[in-house]
Amino acid sequence: MANATSEPWYRLVVFDEVDDLPAVRDLFCKVTGLHPTDAMQWVARAPGVWPKPLTAAQARDLLDGLYVLGVAAEAWLAAKFPELTTARTIHEAACLPEGFRVTGLRGEPTHWVPWNKIELIAAGRIAVEDEFLAPAPPKWTSAAGAAFRALTFRNPHPFERKRRAPRVPRDPVGAVVLIRKDPRVAFRVVETAMNYSYLDDRLSPSASANFPLFVSDLVARASDAYVTPSTRALLGRGDPGAAEFPDSQALLDYAVHRLLWSWYTRDRDAAREPPGDETRLDDD
Repeated sequence: MANATSEPWYRLVVFDEVDDLPAVRDLFCKVTGLHPTDAMQWVARAPGVWPKPLTAAQARDLLDGLYVLGVAAEAWLAAKFPELTTARTIHEAACLPEGFRVTGLRGEPTHWVPWNKIELIAAGRIAVEDEFLAPAPPKWTSAAGAAFRALTFRNPHPFERKRRAPRVPRDPVGAVVLIRKDPRVAFRVVETAMNYSYLDDRLSPSASANFPLFVSDLVARASDAYVTPSTRALLGRGDPGAAEFPDSQALLDYAVHRLLWSWYTRDRDAAREPPGDETRLDDD
């Protein structure tokens, strides 16, 4: 392994779904030495960010190989890779004509973002585990039967709590991640933990009705922001499945990936060369 103090490390970002899974798997195995099964598990889930840091030589070999295979990718210097793990959860905000205002728990303004400073809007619905109500106690005949089996040295049948407990399905909860630039800060809003009072006459008693209005206001006013496919799907402009995420971290990871994609396509479309400081290694 390279000396971390003498050689820079890179994070590889794959932007496309992989059509030729075996070929891409073999490429990753050849360059990284990973077991084929482990490599295939990640390749099948692409696009995404390769979970392990790479040397410059490994990153370049992977980029060259992916380019030949027609898979868009780039590698970021690890020290420059955008990390949004400290997204600020906010509970009260307002979409005003001049910008996005964040309010603290006591009503004090804590952050102000002009609309042209919002760089990305990533909304989705987070899966919530079903709830199980407290089950009714077993009938006396069931308890007596279990005791008899125990006395006769037979294996008692355990009471299966969740089988007897009524299952209450819970709807997914909406969430949105906003990323501002200069400086880069991430905000997170959860549908059920947000004060929507700024909506005034549009305000509904239902958070599930207010949340799409809030997201629509963000999209309409932050006209320079990159709006993710998941956000459009949540607003009814795409496949509903594109807005579903297993947990909050998955939405945050998706926001980072889409942010990198927006930069990648911007630079590609402008036909600009990568930065001279080797922040990124492109596959072009």
